Amino acid sequence: MKADEILGKSPLDLFHPDYHAVIRERMHELFEGSPHVAMLEEKIVTLGRKAVDVECSAARFVDEEGPAILIMLRDISERKRLQEQLRRTERIAELGTLASGMAHEIGTPMNVILGRAEYLMDRVTEEPIKKGLQTIITQVERITKVMNQLLTFARRKAPERRPLDLRRVIEDSAEIFQERFARSQIHVEMALTDSCPLVLADADQMSQVVINLIMNAVHAMPEGGTLRVGLAPAQLMVELTIADTGHGMPQELSKKIFEPFFTTKEFGQGTGLGLTVVKGIIEEHQGAIAVESEEGKGTTFKVFLPLASTS
Repeated sequence: MKADEILGKSPLDLFHPDYHAVIRERMHELFEGSPHVAMLEEKIVTLGRKAVDVECSAARFVDEEGPAILIMLRDISERKRLQEQLRRTERIAELGTLASGMAHEIGTPMNVILGRAEYLMDRVTEEPIKKGLQTIITQVERITKVMNQLLTFARRKAPERRPLDLRRVIEDSAEIFQERFARSQIHVEMALTDSCPLVLADADQMSQVVINLIMNAVHAMPEGGTLRVGLAPAQLMVELTIADTGHGMPQELSKKIFEPFFTTKEFGQGTGLGLTVVKGIIEEHQGAIAVESEEGKGTTFKVFLPLASTS
């Protein structure tokens, strides 16, 4: 940002609107005679309308033209990003430790319950009893699924990365959902670049990523809609896009969807771990994932993965 681009502007023009009230209060304190004010973390807005986290300190001084305020800004975007990454890593580590400790205590009795329920299912004929046993089996399987997802954090194997045709992974994964697409009245649009470079990735883990993202899109369109899947080169990466025309979500929720146990689904319809696992896999591949969503207008996930070769 050059000097002539900000000369004559109000200091408030440089700060995010959420911080205007505190900026006015701090300026008032300085003009009333306070030599300086406490350092605070705030956001400024660049000429490109991008919000940037900064550490802001201000002091009052007097020169030949009278009282003035010196404002010092320090970009702390990288520090905030690392702090958030550390916080997320610590939460996942704690979750993994908890999962490891609970796996045996919960898994063993669940296997006993499941075995007995299936044993009785083969020996009873009364429909109400069979229905009750089926409910037990379904819920035990759900608990087991949650435990397995928890253990993914604790025991996730290192990815076996090899040159991989992501187009084939997408097509194979979408094939699994063909019946579901038809039943849910979901129209699928594929835009997969024929000459898209290979990515350096673990095939099984990439299947898990694609299946999770497609499943989320399907759940977001209970009354039907359009699923768009795109694959294209993006500089030294490959970009995978999975978009739906479902219910979407407000911005404050989209910021949380990668956190463990956070889910926008109804109780009993999701564990809140699928997207956390997806993000972990992508980051282990030195890739990135982003989400764009607007309430009532659908959600778009963008995944970026490194090429198998950059030569």
